Amino acid sequence: MSFVLYNFELSTYCNAKCPSCTRTRMKIKHLEHLSVNDFEDFVWNNYRFLKKDTRNIIAKFCGEVGDPMMHPKLLKMVEIASTTFDKIEIFTNGGLRSNKFVKDILKYEKAHFVFGIDGTTDEVNQKYRVGVNTNLALSNMIESAKHRFTKWDYTIFEHNYHQLQDAIDFSEKHGIYIMARVNSRPFSKLKSEKISLVENILKKKKTNYYLCP
Repeated sequence: MSFVLYNFELSTYCNAKCPSCTRTRMKIKHLEHLSVNDFEDFVWNNYRFLKKDTRNIIAKFCGEVGDPMMHPKLLKMVEIASTTFDKIEIFTNGGLRSNKFVKDILKYEKAHFVFGIDGTTDEVNQKYRVGVNTNLALSNMIESAKHRFTKWDYTIFEHNYHQLQDAIDFSEKHGIYIMARVNSRPFSKLKSEKISLVENILKKKKTNYYLCP
């Protein structure tokens, strides 16, 4: 079935300082959360249009310039989105809130988590996800997988490609769907001679992957 995706940046606040992130490179100082009223107005003003669409309508709460888990009213945002959208995807680095909060979010059946964690140890993950509590992130991801289909967005860098097999094994153990992407940006770009090695691991395990622009 076809689908249409609506991308919502709920917040410009973030607990991480990822080197390639726009908010880090541009040193964004104007920080704010999307107003609950503004989001609710959008949903209700477009309710009839959205409900008439025969495609699956997905709300993506993205973490491109901020992590949606930073939003103090995230539960309310999910509640509002649940009235209209067929699916809600929450993208997060995972190192925020708690297992209980994850479970509270997943009480809404349309909600799903996508975790951006780039290592199986704190030392490696923090080389890009600077400032993230990796143990909490992994714990929250495991908790999510206990209740709902959960995605792991693992970016392959020069500094973490050696943990790729560990990440795949971890995902299989906990029933997590892992999607790998090969970083092509300047920061810790995977060396060309490593790509075939990485692809062999991914293909052997039939792991989906793509090249990140």
